[in-house]
Amino acid sequence: MLYTVDVPAAVSKALGATGKMAVVFTLGTSSPRKTTLMPRAGGGHRLHVHGESRREAGAHEGDRVTIVVWEDRDQAGTPPPPDLAEALREMDVLDAFHSMGPAMQRELVAYVEKAKREETRRKYVARVVERASAQREKQVDRASKRGGSGPRGS
Repeated sequence: MLYTVDVPAAVSKALGATGKMAVVFTLGTSSPRKTTLMPRAGGGHRLHVHGESRREAGAHEGDRVTIVVWEDRDQAGTPPPPDLAEALREMDVLDAFHSMGPAMQRELVAYVEKAKREETRRKYVARVVERASAQREKQVDRASKRGGSGPRGS
């Protein structure tokens, strides 16, 4: 189950967030965690609250908690390992991978890196390429609805 928090518009404005934004947050006494603020319909943003943070702070659904959020000033994104980068380039979706939020990039790279066998790693790379292809298709669809052109490959 995903736990999210609607970020007040004043907080989004104070952070200077207009679209997706890489942030770091703490939940009560939890360790800082990186994530991406996601725009929500009607303005403002939504923050995904990681399970590790909830467990660390002892927070449960419906609890009142203090969340501190600040902009993640570290380099945005996670560079894909060479085999994944090559596969993304071959399918012309490396730019789509880089357009994903930093948290999603980290998650997908970690997914590939956790493979213990080369055969498994190849399967995971193929799945990430599929995910990036789907991301690119969404971008192309959105651009065509606005009358613009979609993103190009790398």
